[in-house]
Parts: sequence; structure tokens; C-alpha cells
Amino acid sequence: MNNLALLKKFVFNGFLLDDSLTKLEEDGISVRRGDKIQPIARINEAEFSPVIIHNASRMSSVYIVFFCLENAVRELIQDRLSERRGISWWVDAIPTKIQDHVKGLKEKEEINRYHAQRSSSLIGYTTFGNLSQIITNNWNDFSDLFPDQHWINSRFKDLEMSRNIIMHTGLLPEIEIERIESIARDWIRQVG
Repeated sequence: MNNLALLKKFVFNGFLLDDSLTKLEEDGISVRRGDKIQPIARINEAEFSPVIIHNASRMSSVYIVFFCLENAVRELIQDRLSERRGISWWVDAIPTKIQDHVKGLKEKEEINRYHAQRSSSLIGYTTFGNLSQIITNNWNDFSDLFPDQHWINSRFKDLEMSRNIIMHTGLLPEIEIERIESIARDWIRQVG
């Protein structure tokens, strides 16, 4: 390819990327650096007290951190174990107790077929607490990523207490929010 053809291809790909990013942003997904996430209006805020709306808005940013972190951990587990254990990683590497719990959740879901599925993969049915258990039970597959098992367990224990408050519509004080943000930053730097 000559230089002009390469330049045309580069410019065309740039236009395609820009168009894709614009479409994501129209769907409420912020992808450009510096942009704020735009909330999707699902309720009439006037139907609730200003205090409830304020608290919900304040805790929504914490929920986003938990959503991203928890799903990133699931993704890491699935990627790492499928890479190292192969296609049967779920059966070979996941403790039986966790497998049984997931099976029970899937069976409940089959009874209530009208409702959306929780996840398209089995790892999506695990609890937050299960994730640290999976990592520590398969330490040989994760030891190159983390200082030690205590590092994993202590962070998950701290996060789980705060997570349960948020997931049950509670409020966290600023010091707890800062702890969550700090642990999330630690995780990102560690797993990098």
C-alpha cells in the first residue's frame, strides 16, 4: 500500500471510530475522556422527596464502581481460568459448593422464564464473596497477579461490607466511599 492509501485508510477508520463513539454516547455510555455519564431518566423525580433523590444520586456513583469492579473480577477469573484450565475450567476449578449455588440460581430462573436472565455465563451467577474464594482456591493460577492471598481476602472483606449497604439502598459516609475508591484503584494498578 502506498502512503496515500494508508492515509486514506487511517482517516476513514477515524471517521468510523468517531461515529461508533457518538452512537455509544447517544445510548448514554460515556466513552470520550472528560465527558460525564449522563443519567437515563427512568422515573419522575418529582414523585420522590428531594432527600431520597439526592441520596440516590450520591450513591449511584458508588454503585458504578461496584458494578465495574465486580464484573472486572468475574472477567479476570473467567479469562485466566479458561486460558489456563481450558474449556472445562468451570467444572475443574470452581469449588463444588459454588457450582451447586449457581445451579440452584439457574434452576430458579428456569421456573421464572418470563424474567430476564442474570447472566449469559455461569460466573455471572456467583456472589461477590465467591469471587475471592475462587481466586484463593486457584492460587497457582493467580499468584503472579497479587502479593498474597491476604491481600485479596482483606480487600474483598472490606468491599463486601460496603457493597451490601449500597445494594440494600443504604447510605455510605464519605470515608467509606473513599475506601472503596482506594481499593478499586489498588485493584486496577495491581492487575493492570
